[in-house]
Amino acid sequence: MVAVAFYSLAALLLGAALMVVVSRNLVHSAVFLVLVFLALAGLFLTLDAEFIAAVQVLVYAGAIMVLFLYAVMLVSFRTMEFI
Repeated sequence: MVAVAFYSLAALLLGAALMVVVSRNLVHSAVFLVLVFLALAGLFLTLDAEFIAAVQVLVYAGAIMVLFLYAVMLVSFRTMEFI
């Protein structure tokens, strides 16, 4: 049963990581990156590493993604002039 959960989370992680690269919208890419972080935390849970899973969610999915989305929203790419 754990192997099924591990492989399904691994497939979800790979699909979401592919969508991070392929997505043209930065906000969608950031949401897929949060999904990657959560799937990785699920993989850590299947490996009985609860502390690393909690740190993964708190540090990466929480703090870094909030800062990334704040920076994306702060700098509007439509108003930037390219030289």
